[in-house]
Amino acid sequence: MKPVKRPPERRQVTVLFCDLVNSTTLAEQLDPEELMELIESYYAICDDVVSCHSGYMAQYLGDGILAYFGYPDASEEAAPNAVRAGLRLRDAIRRLPSPTCAPLSCRIGIATGSVVATSIRNIETPHKAGLMMGKTPNLAARLQSEAGPNQILVSESTHRITRELFHHQSLGAKELKGFHQAMQIYAVVEETDVSCRSQARWKTSDLPLIGRQQEMELLRKAWQTASGGQGQLVLLQGEAGIGKSHLVSELKRSLLDQGHRQMSWYCGPNTRESTLHPIAEQIKKAAGFEKGEADGSRQEKLARLMERYGATEATSLEVLADLIGLPGGHRSALDGLTPEKKRQIRLDTLLAMIQAWSDGQPSLIVVEDLHWIDPTTLELLDRLIATARQQPWLVLATARPEFKAPWLSGDNCAHLNLKRLDRTASELICSCLNADEALSPQLTRRIVERCDGIPLFVEETTKSMLEQLRANGSSGGDGSDTIPETLQDSLAARLDRLGPARRLASIAAVIGRSFTYELLEAVSSQPEVLLRQQMDDLLVSGLLQFSDQTAGEAYEFKHALIRDAAYETMLKRERQTLHEQIAETLSGQFRELVDAEPQLLAHHFTRAGSFEQAIPHWISAGQRSAEMASHEEAVQHFQTALDLLRHEAFPQESLPASLELMLLLGLAMSLAGSRSYSAPEVGQILEESRMLAERLDDNQSSFAILRGICNFSIVSCDLDNAEHSAGQCLQLWDQGRNPIHGIEAHFSIGYVHYVKGSMTLARRHLSESIDLYHHHEGWDLNFPSTHDPMTGSLTALAMVEQACGDPDQVAATLEQARRHAARLGRNYETVYTMSHELLIRVLQGRYLEAIALSETILKISDTYGYLTWRAIAKVYRGVALAQAGQAEPGGEALTIAMEGMREQQRLGVMTLEGFRPAEIATLHSLAGSAPEAFATIQAAEEAVSRSGEAYFMPLVHVRKADVIARAKGHDEPAVMEALDQALAMARTQGATSFETMIREKKQLYALERIGGSAP
Repeated sequence: MKPVKRPPERRQVTVLFCDLVNSTTLAEQLDPEELMELIESYYAICDDVVSCHSGYMAQYLGDGILAYFGYPDASEEAAPNAVRAGLRLRDAIRRLPSPTCAPLSCRIGIATGSVVATSIRNIETPHKAGLMMGKTPNLAARLQSEAGPNQILVSESTHRITRELFHHQSLGAKELKGFHQAMQIYAVVEETDVSCRSQARWKTSDLPLIGRQQEMELLRKAWQTASGGQGQLVLLQGEAGIGKSHLVSELKRSLLDQGHRQMSWYCGPNTRESTLHPIAEQIKKAAGFEKGEADGSRQEKLARLMERYGATEATSLEVLADLIGLPGGHRSALDGLTPEKKRQIRLDTLLAMIQAWSDGQPSLIVVEDLHWIDPTTLELLDRLIATARQQPWLVLATARPEFKAPWLSGDNCAHLNLKRLDRTASELICSCLNADEALSPQLTRRIVERCDGIPLFVEETTKSMLEQLRANGSSGGDGSDTIPETLQDSLAARLDRLGPARRLASIAAVIGRSFTYELLEAVSSQPEVLLRQQMDDLLVSGLLQFSDQTAGEAYEFKHALIRDAAYETMLKRERQTLHEQIAETLSGQFRELVDAEPQLLAHHFTRAGSFEQAIPHWISAGQRSAEMASHEEAVQHFQTALDLLRHEAFPQESLPASLELMLLLGLAMSLAGSRSYSAPEVGQILEESRMLAERLDDNQSSFAILRGICNFSIVSCDLDNAEHSAGQCLQLWDQGRNPIHGIEAHFSIGYVHYVKGSMTLARRHLSESIDLYHHHEGWDLNFPSTHDPMTGSLTALAMVEQACGDPDQVAATLEQARRHAARLGRNYETVYTMSHELLIRVLQGRYLEAIALSETILKISDTYGYLTWRAIAKVYRGVALAQAGQAEPGGEALTIAMEGMREQQRLGVMTLEGFRPAEIATLHSLAGSAPEAFATIQAAEEAVSRSGEAYFMPLVHVRKADVIARAKGHDEPAVMEALDQALAMARTQGATSFETMIREKKQLYALERIGGSAP
């Protein structure tokens, strides 16, 4: 028969090596013919066991065999099947008759990992698979060599996938020949009593039920109705990983303290051809069968179980004994009965036993994974559901979308289609796994986006990242594009079921998560009839869905991980060729799309290895994102371009030297916009840019660099360096009279003067920046920084006026800032303006307005990832809640404020370094925690002195006076001393509004001292 060649592909495969122990000794002791017969029997057993567990015999190697699981056909049970096969092989080889009378033994090694599979399959022997390229087969072989007699060793990856289904013994890390690093090794002990992976996952998981409150409430109501005597059926249906088993598990837990009965049937992919397997397993468990127990003992236990439930007929005993594999006697009560009659007796007996088991008590009967149910079990379930109507039973079934339920009509039936979780619920899963502490917000956000609201995907991807972090000390850059080993087999199995359409899915995956039919048609080069047919197959399979995100006929992969799995199965060289073809097609036929989204073309050129062509498009994408204030995306685009430019394979002479400087500047500004100027990498890139600009003698770039260094120094509270850099910006403005330089320079120096408490100079420079902006129509100019200088000047001027002017002027300036931010239409400018207004409202004591503002800021910041403004909003939200009497100062208010403080510290934001802890000290003081208040206010004094943020010095001393007064009384001399210091500082600054506030505070305390009342 002509062989059928399957193209090479990348796959996750589980490889099993089995080897007879002491085969050389056997060869010496036995006649060659006896040895041949023994090896043939050994091969036959291996072939039978491997085939029964959906494995594929790859090679017979003398006294050893090599088997694959998960290839040529992927299975989500590949690794568990390999371990089960290993256990069965060990037992079967022990029982194999030995010519020497000594029991035979074997060594088994099992490993799971990525390979390149090359296959030539013969139609007559389809169980014979081809070669696997990669370290996984070698690892399995080394594990087999390391194993002792009758020992099964598995790799860390195999253990990770199967750890809930088997008991393992860790043997620690061991050096294996041919491997540079020590490998973690586990010995398989035995199978657990868990029937399936979904059951195992929720039996061992402590993850709470998230985002399913409505569904849980419906299940509780169904249970209450059933308990009252009106039997109910509920079908939970949804795709793999959506959380069906978790809901079932949670309902079971919630009923533990109620008097009731529970029974669970578990269907599985390996048992769909096994008649009544879920019930047979329940019978064995209920009867108390033990491992290795004699058939006679099991017969007695089965008889006692059936007697307990009233099934005493000989025919009933024999049909159930036959069901669970117990041998019958010489004479049988079933003699002469047709198979159909035996089947009916079996079903009648089981249904009667279930009714007797329930005994009129409220009962929960769970049937999991109906999409794998065998026909006879389904028939029993049909009869059970019909009986349930008159029983206090809740029949709770789960299934994937492909299962078509025949009994969903009637007032006692409910069908719950589980939807994907929203973003908040997905983020909460990450938090419950402690991802907040270990992973960056950007990586967590990427995980959530990529997992599309599938709880299992979110959990496994997050765990994979955390395990990688613990093992390597880093998450490997982005890292989130790696498909967890625990999900790869399941995803590959869905792809394998596509048949010929699988190739088209891979081509579509190279294009991206979403794509147009027009582009796919241009790239695939298939006849339209065939293309349409295969697209229909992909839609019916549920892997693709129509997309409304793109004009025209467009599609998208339903899950990002499915798209990634389809992409990863292709060889790298094949992907590269397709990326090149797609890039050429986009360039020639889709110019409008490329102009709107240059990152698409850049991506395909990069993946094709055409770096020189990719870089200009990455730059265009970065500039486009920066213009729209999409700073995170801009960072990614500029960083990718810079990495390509510095790649060792890139011809350095092909692009101008100034290109690197342009990329560094774009990266620094976008990093500042997304992570604030406090981020250490911003300072590093700016310094690198400054040195490169000096080398190239580039004045235009020098201004942008100096402006960036000024911002970085402000946020780092290095105000002297900030003033020096701003002064250099002014000099460049004086030399060239470039209006952009003038607007930016006056804003920079004005802002520094405001923070340092030089109110007159601050007002002059900020006003000059505002005037220049209006004169030169700054809203149409392209400024070097990502932050609009007009917004900055107006909000800083409002802060100056808060210290020096009247409230009406402050209100007018803030209103102007709000209108300007609205005109720009950028979320960043909006939240920047609001954050300064929030501080002003707190200073004015308008706490209810501050609370409302903080809510808006937090919402915008969470949506767009403005971490700095989110942290600042939390601090002042806590203060405002306490001062408004809406939260306990030492409870919720302090928790919120401290959370914001810690976030700012993690971000490296040093601005308001002294005033923030002064506000925290106020919360401690209001809560009556005097020691904490005194320690915090002292730290605030030291911080404001160290930072040089003189604007806030009077305010810190006022907070100090309040802390002392609450703790020691108003007649404490230190109270007036602190207020006198605050007054002197305010006078020096010319902060007339602060002066007025401090005098009023002194008068109030003087009156309180005379009256003796508490503040």
